[in-house]
Amino acid sequence: MSLCRVLLVLACLVIGIPGARAQEAATAEPAIDAAAWGPYVRLVEHGWQLGDGYRVEWQWLSPGQELREQWINPHDGKVVQTNVIRPTSTPGRLELTSSLLGMNLKWQGRVASPGEVVWAREGMIKLPYRLRLAGDNKVMYEGVKLKDEQVTDVKYAHELKPLASRDIAPVVAEAADVPAGTPMATMPASDPDAMATTLVSTPALPEPPPAPAPVITGLGPLAALSGQTFTWCKPSQVGGNNCYIRFHQQGDGLRVCFFAADGGSECDFAYVAMPGGKQPNELKPQITSRKGEYYVSTGARWKDDGRVLEFTTRKKYYESLLSEAIKVTMAPHTGWVRNADFWVAPDGAPRWRSYGWTAGMLGGRSNAYDQTYDLMPVTPALAQEYRGIHANWKVQDDYQRQIDAQRRREEEAQREANFAAFMGGLNTAAATIQQDMAEVDRANQRVADARRAMEEAQAREQARQQAEQAEQQRARQQAQQSAIAQQQANAQVAEQARQQAAQEAERQRVAQQQAVDQARRKQQEEAERQRQDEARRLADEQAKQRQQQAWQQSLQLARSTLRLRADTCLGGSGRYYVIGPKTTVNGCVTVHYEARCPGVAQGAGVQGSQHNYVGGSCMGVGDAIAIPGSPLSCPVEQVTVRVTEVTGC
Repeated sequence: MSLCRVLLVLACLVIGIPGARAQEAATAEPAIDAAAWGPYVRLVEHGWQLGDGYRVEWQWLSPGQELREQWINPHDGKVVQTNVIRPTSTPGRLELTSSLLGMNLKWQGRVASPGEVVWAREGMIKLPYRLRLAGDNKVMYEGVKLKDEQVTDVKYAHELKPLASRDIAPVVAEAADVPAGTPMATMPASDPDAMATTLVSTPALPEPPPAPAPVITGLGPLAALSGQTFTWCKPSQVGGNNCYIRFHQQGDGLRVCFFAADGGSECDFAYVAMPGGKQPNELKPQITSRKGEYYVSTGARWKDDGRVLEFTTRKKYYESLLSEAIKVTMAPHTGWVRNADFWVAPDGAPRWRSYGWTAGMLGGRSNAYDQTYDLMPVTPALAQEYRGIHANWKVQDDYQRQIDAQRRREEEAQREANFAAFMGGLNTAAATIQQDMAEVDRANQRVADARRAMEEAQAREQARQQAEQAEQQRARQQAQQSAIAQQQANAQVAEQARQQAAQEAERQRVAQQQAVDQARRKQQEEAERQRQDEARRLADEQAKQRQQQAWQQSLQLARSTLRLRADTCLGGSGRYYVIGPKTTVNGCVTVHYEARCPGVAQGAGVQGSQHNYVGGSCMGVGDAIAIPGSPLSCPVEQVTVRVTEVTGC
């Protein structure tokens, strides 16, 4: 054999070994069900940044069975929360167990589509959110409102940004390292469903580690601004705003002071930080204040390779220990958060950026405002101009306050005058009424005198007539007494008859009401019996459906997990037999299989089945299942036996 042929054989052997190993690895690695995991197939094994907050990473603990989700503080790299996601027995459903507060809280997830999953916590407080693949390769993390498991509104939204370009672009492996038949990763430009079907991607070559950022001390790039005063206001903005910014260096620390354009130097709001951070370029913030409202600084650091100085503050409030712990643990940013960046642009101009939000997993809006200002040096002429503008604004403001006070005083005086006029009218009306009442009293007295005289004359006339009418009166009284006695007797008889009729009517009414109540009770009892019968019937039907579903799932599981092979048995006259374990199905099943040699297309091999399959063996542990038409055209160790179907007997 020539030297060239020897080298060619060695090269083929060297090239073939990686290909065989790759083939073995591809066979051993289980396929991930994209329909069961939704967008997580796209996110797994990569690092993502949630807005300007936490870093999120997903890693397989058991491929296709268990996924770990970690929330990492971007400042110190510590894991603040770990979640474990697993599929449930219901297709399209996931379960998340959170380490939040050490309580193992659980969320139930619904895979709405290959690019979307919606989560809701178990219990009264649902805290729903959605993870979805949007257009233009965007990954969105959204707090939502749900009704009947459907998203009705989006309360806030954050974009998950990849930490490296290789995490969002498909990586195509070289042909020499990928065996035939291995699926390759593809990523359409704006199709979320296509993104979610990405199952296999080969890793890119590792990038060299970035050079460490220089450690900044003191004011760093802002040292040239120390002791100077700048303004960000235009003349039209001078007034109630804090238009002046002054930088001071205090030893190795710094102080950024905001004050008004009235010529004074008292800080209305200040950012103060000193050395002592736990990480390089991190500063130890101090408490700041603004007009009596206290803020607590939660971060001060140099970012963008030491070019930008960033402060982060939020209002100091604690609703309760539990709610504050939940906010600090879960929310990327909690409560009202205010950020301020200071830097010197490449053109040498100092700039200042102010932005903030009220955001987090508990709700709110992100990016409430974001504005960048150019800082202009304050010259004596500019300071004099701004003092004049501020003085005019102050005069106008004071004048406006005086006008408002005068208007309030006039309104109060008008109200008092209206009230006095109202009371004066009441007094005049009362005097007139008193005069009218006196005149009425005098007229009444004259009428009373006339009535008295007439009554005396009538009394005399009556006394004269009384003697004449006495006898007649006694006769009339006797007649009246007789008539009254007769009337009383008649009334008593009528009352007794009325009472008897009323009692009889009441007895009939009670009897009718009892009959109606009894009929209503019978109807209610009959309706309740029918409802119970219908409930039992529905329960029986649902139980049968669950049993049938469990039976079909066990058959599908047996089909996907049963592994068969071919072998020869002693005394088998060279025939090929199916060797395999029992199925996990509790009952009689028929196993259908296909046996084929290499080069025979799938579906074109020898078809066979075994009724009441209890396992295949040559040793009596299971049935001796002979492959029809065996021996085949290839050695038994090359025969592939594939389960095609598992059915009930």
